[in-house]
Amino acid sequence: MSSAPPRDLLRPDEQTTSVVHRGPWTIELRAGQLENIRHLGVLVLRSVRAVVRDENWRTVASIVDRMHGVDLDAGSLLIEGRTRDERIVLKWLLEVATDGDELSIAYRAEAGSDFLRNRLGLIVLHSPALAGSPIDVSHPSGAVTSTVFPDHISPHQPAVDIRGLDWVVTGDGRSTSCRLGFAGDVFEMEDQRNWTDASYKMYSTPLSLPFPVSVRAGEVIEQSLVLRCVATGAEPSESADASGPVMGELVIGDIVRGVTLPALTTTASTAASIHRPDERRRARWAGALLVELDPSSSNWAAALARAIEDADGRPLDVRLVADRVDEVGPVLDTLAEHPSLEITRIALFAREDHLAVPEIARSLLSALDERGLDIQVVAGTRAHFTELNRSIGRLDSWRGPMTFSITPFMHDTSGQQMVESISTQREVAENARRLAHGRPLHIGPITLGARFNAVATTPSPTPSGRDLDEGYGAALVAGATDVRSSSASLAAWLLASVAALTGPKVLSLSYLEEWGARSPAHESAEQVLSWLSELEGQPVRSARAPGLTALAAGRTGARSTVVLIGNLRDQPREFRLPGSAVPIVVGPGEVRRFELRLGAGVSDRLAEE
Repeated sequence: MSSAPPRDLLRPDEQTTSVVHRGPWTIELRAGQLENIRHLGVLVLRSVRAVVRDENWRTVASIVDRMHGVDLDAGSLLIEGRTRDERIVLKWLLEVATDGDELSIAYRAEAGSDFLRNRLGLIVLHSPALAGSPIDVSHPSGAVTSTVFPDHISPHQPAVDIRGLDWVVTGDGRSTSCRLGFAGDVFEMEDQRNWTDASYKMYSTPLSLPFPVSVRAGEVIEQSLVLRCVATGAEPSESADASGPVMGELVIGDIVRGVTLPALTTTASTAASIHRPDERRRARWAGALLVELDPSSSNWAAALARAIEDADGRPLDVRLVADRVDEVGPVLDTLAEHPSLEITRIALFAREDHLAVPEIARSLLSALDERGLDIQVVAGTRAHFTELNRSIGRLDSWRGPMTFSITPFMHDTSGQQMVESISTQREVAENARRLAHGRPLHIGPITLGARFNAVATTPSPTPSGRDLDEGYGAALVAGATDVRSSSASLAAWLLASVAALTGPKVLSLSYLEEWGARSPAHESAEQVLSWLSELEGQPVRSARAPGLTALAAGRTGARSTVVLIGNLRDQPREFRLPGSAVPIVVGPGEVRRFELRLGAGVSDRLAEE
């Protein structure tokens, strides 16, 4: 089955994928990156990439100038590239060579300017399918440590001080022993599922060392790795041809006990006033409007006033950013001046660590009581699940609802990553429920680009005036705006994300912004969000259709269930409704809606816990 995303979710540089064959090795080339590295057909590495991360941990984009050896069946593969950033000038070369069951990759880079970096060189990505598999870690001292690829998402590095790694890939009756060795730097591993990346990542320059690091013009950086694989057992089975539609039957199962479709909300637009539609466009699918406010920002009052107007009677979900509760006093006073305004939730996050911990939450409760405001307070983080995972011990005494945010583009802005993040969103939600121990979850904002840089080492950009002529928040952040928010296939991604995150105790999901460049601008995305909002609070049924996203929810008091079917691949998919022989085609990026009567292959049983 084809695993490529719809084309309108792909960046221009990843529109073409080449496949390199060298003896037992097969490597996919995408945008100058080595992807899906296989030995005798078995996936042994997800990816090997050359990366530069600047002093704020932003990934510096590269241009591939030349690739030599792609069409050959022997000899080295050479990839030459350079950074696409006027501040950071760097030329780099990857040389890939094979010798029987041995694969070697050498990296050489030369700086053409002075710059600061937090990371520079090779990274290696391992498949999350290795969760629970044993690994032996070789250290520069010669010692060996035995551990495993983490099953639960690991809050901290599962392996450090790495010179080499040994592991075994099993499946389809075959066992492949892998040994990976590094030269040129010391590596360590992190669990990238924390940021919804479907991988464990090995990278150079340990985080225990000071950063950023100065790089001087003319400086040369060299790193290399050698991977040796030994396979035993049967040949892996051939994958099915996915050149045409794939037929499968939609299977609707029982009602899932304790799971209803979460409420959908959106974030108030952070765009500049000039981009506000002449006739204000309201996201009618969103039951509430989330607004983030930093009282140190000169235009917070204007941002709040616009959010109240745009809400048009809908509740607000207010997220405050400050170091002390007294800083948000003016905001709380303004809220108290609007007694008719419904505020469904409120949170106060610290600027430095982005956490709303119990002591902050309780001080906020006291400040609300002083003003006669009865608002539910939320704790957690305004940043990634990572911060919730690492700081859950600080939240043990909090019994109220918790929150965290999601962006698929923390490390990688490819369309492939956008689609792969869906399965990891499901893992993140499951891990968040495990950590929450029954406490409710409000997940969001969920955006494409990150609306702020949670790991920046320099101050965040701020508006210069009291108005919204420049916008605020995400409007001022590099990388927060992504053109794919207006793509037709965003509809299928949104459906898949809702299906992945829906589960016990997940009460709300907040997607994108209401209007502007970070809103779901295509009519197909708005339609899907409207369909989903109509099902808010309805019991969810188990549903599956091969190669497709299937989400089913029953209407209260009705003898029917609504099913949404989406296709997040670049090929059409066919399926049949229960009890029907008529094929239905779902095109790339398309979502279709069906209403099925109970009894037509659909049960009304309640699934056992």
